[in-house]
Amino acid sequence: MKALQFGAGNIGRGFIGKTLSESGFSVIFSDVNQNIVDAINYNREYFVKIIGSNQNKTVNIKRVSAINSNDSNIKKIISSVDLITTAVGPTALEKIALIITQGIIFKIKNQFTKPLNIIACENKIKSSSFLKQVVLKNLPIKYHDYLNKYIGFIDCSIDTIIPAINNKDDLFLTVEEFKEWIVNINQFKGAVPKIVDMKFSNNLDAFIERKLFTLNTGHAIAAYLGLIKNYKTIQDAISDKKIRVIVRSAMEESGSVLIKRYNFNKNDHLDYIEKIFLRFENPFLSDKLERIGRNPLQKLRREDRLIKPFLGAFEYNLPYSNLAKGIAAAFYYHNKNDLESIELSSSIKKQGLESTIIKICDLPVNSKEVYSIILEYNLIKKIIR
Repeated sequence: MKALQFGAGNIGRGFIGKTLSESGFSVIFSDVNQNIVDAINYNREYFVKIIGSNQNKTVNIKRVSAINSNDSNIKKIISSVDLITTAVGPTALEKIALIITQGIIFKIKNQFTKPLNIIACENKIKSSSFLKQVVLKNLPIKYHDYLNKYIGFIDCSIDTIIPAINNKDDLFLTVEEFKEWIVNINQFKGAVPKIVDMKFSNNLDAFIERKLFTLNTGHAIAAYLGLIKNYKTIQDAISDKKIRVIVRSAMEESGSVLIKRYNFNKNDHLDYIEKIFLRFENPFLSDKLERIGRNPLQKLRREDRLIKPFLGAFEYNLPYSNLAKGIAAAFYYHNKNDLESIELSSSIKKQGLESTIIKICDLPVNSKEVYSIILEYNLIKKIIR
């Protein structure tokens, strides 16, 4: 069994590539970073340190190779593998879709009928379904029947924390023991692959939103609040008592929305929040706030980790003030090395805060939602100082 993994970064190597290798797949990584590609092809293996609650261990990941995503030979690899996975970030999916489309066309022209399943492992709701629509848009209509018969796009939810570390070994990673990979079992074509610890669900939306609107919501709010106070890591931010209260309360607000929407057990969900907080506090999983906060435009979209639970609170008449604080902090974020941050700051400067909120978050003009964010924006520095 062979798998092609787009993205050889932390999640790509430390979670997906590791899991697939442990499941018996030969894993081919595809990345635009030629240094990473060369390192993988030179070593043909890498090491991952797993941080557990009781003990730590290091595992050796073998049967790996790599190819640059811009290499024209990648279409041949796409036509031959059993599984494609991605961990490239939601904003890069459209570029990946173009590459996958060429691979599918090559597969069709060579009359290959072996089913191919594609799992986009991104922090985006139904990212595989989104990827499918982009592929269909680029694929000639005459090939659509083939795609619908032989190509599966499987939505999933993944949950793990893999911090960026400075190490002489470019491929070495530290990961947490906790991991969760839940997929929609109804979307596979052909035989369902046997993947270690992969869970199957008929109700994936609930799991996707549980993770995105708890772990990712809390992570993002901690990052944006922490950066206002010039903290560097997630542990620094969470150790600040004022930030800690806001982050925890925001996660409980988003949790109230999830409990209402999906009939989650309240005590179970509060336990889930507590487990995530313990993961945030783990000093061995230290992560930089600038990495967590990058790409703010993506995080501030209507369907993403900040705005959707915020709107859900309005929908169900639930508390939302701490979610509003987190959103306001996101509009403060400025990083000269982040193009989305530059665009966000420029929009506020040229068009004003209100117009920027309405445009980026797709919120109604003169709405209570917009004014509540503006109110918190004007107060946020005083609140956390």
